[in-house]
Amino acid sequence: MTHKLMIVWQRPLLFFLSALLYQPAFADKIVRELGKENGEPEPYVFPYTFVSQAMGTVVGVAGGVSGLPQEQNSLVTTALVSNEGASAVYLFFNDYQFARQPQLFLDVSMALGNFPQQRAYLDLTPPGINPPAGSNDSSPDNFFDARGLSNWLELDFKYVLDIGNARHNPINLYTLSNGLLVGGASGGEVFNPFKSGRSYIQTSLFYHNRDYEVQSNFPLTTSGVGLSFIYDNTDFPVNPSKGSIVRGGVKYDPGFSGRDDWSIGEIELSKFILLPNAAGIRQQVIALNFWTANTFSDSPPPHYFGITLGGLYRLRAYPIERFHDNSAIYYAAEYRVIPKSNIFKFFDFINIPWWEFAFFYETGRVAPEWDLQTLHDSMKQDIGLSFRLMMNNDIGRLDMAFSNEDTILWLMYGHPF
Repeated sequence: MTHKLMIVWQRPLLFFLSALLYQPAFADKIVRELGKENGEPEPYVFPYTFVSQAMGTVVGVAGGVSGLPQEQNSLVTTALVSNEGASAVYLFFNDYQFARQPQLFLDVSMALGNFPQQRAYLDLTPPGINPPAGSNDSSPDNFFDARGLSNWLELDFKYVLDIGNARHNPINLYTLSNGLLVGGASGGEVFNPFKSGRSYIQTSLFYHNRDYEVQSNFPLTTSGVGLSFIYDNTDFPVNPSKGSIVRGGVKYDPGFSGRDDWSIGEIELSKFILLPNAAGIRQQVIALNFWTANTFSDSPPPHYFGITLGGLYRLRAYPIERFHDNSAIYYAAEYRVIPKSNIFKFFDFINIPWWEFAFFYETGRVAPEWDLQTLHDSMKQDIGLSFRLMMNNDIGRLDMAFSNEDTILWLMYGHPF
């Protein structure tokens, strides 16, 4: 199949701009550079523009403030319009700590969007003899683009268990020197949640709606609850160099307003191995990831909110939601290298203490049911090169991923795992 370069600018760019512009403080965490005291809250306003094949010429403005009402809080909002009729508003409020229950934190996110072209790997007519759209063996050309809405509201309550590094320490302070951790490591030495790392129970309330201006019977609206357990035993969750993460969870929609109920479960494991430094290298890490998920109900969730591969985080050489089915499995490996030479040191007007390149390999597949043999047969694969940088105590990344189906360039923030 002929390769084509797909540059993805739509939702990823909005999140990336937000990450670069505010001082992030991750849930129950504060990150400071060595020798710097906590400053006053910092508001900002930032106009931007870009061109997208799906949206046309876009103009927008991002704004927000960090450190209000609590030091670890951040409020980010952005709005945009385009000459092709796109319009959207995004809002994120992170890391609110409840005074009467200091181990409980709240994140709120919402979006209202109307887009001229939303892609969906779905069959508008019965697939007949062809594999269903979005299945592992489906054609990459079996999709449609249609105008429609994309809205969501999520409330995430995270409870930090009073064990390990979090014992009597609901908010951990990480200290960096030139962007690398020098104090406040929260885990990575021993695998024991009672002695190392931070453990969480998270409850999520969600409402998601997507709409396409086409005739279909797809389930496109869902609302329900998620419950998960997370054991983060890394030294620094923003940029782990050693340790591991264990995450397991379920999501459930009881079937409000006459919809079919659905439930899914997933397990994710990550491991980070710090390698000895070599000439010209500040830090090098092997990062490994495993993820699997299964649908427990007779009815599946909406395709975009269920079990998917492709996009920003898993199988990056494929479009968002390229594959979706009742179950999936996924493996990834990355080699991450931070050079000693900082190519951004001459740009005094931006604070970029280091940059990084990473090579990655991914493989995975979806299937109608969870069967170990089936999930390891005819798996999709890709390789890629990533360029990343530390800016405002967060990671920005530019991934270029290659497969036998696509070559895709992603712009996003945060490591994929």
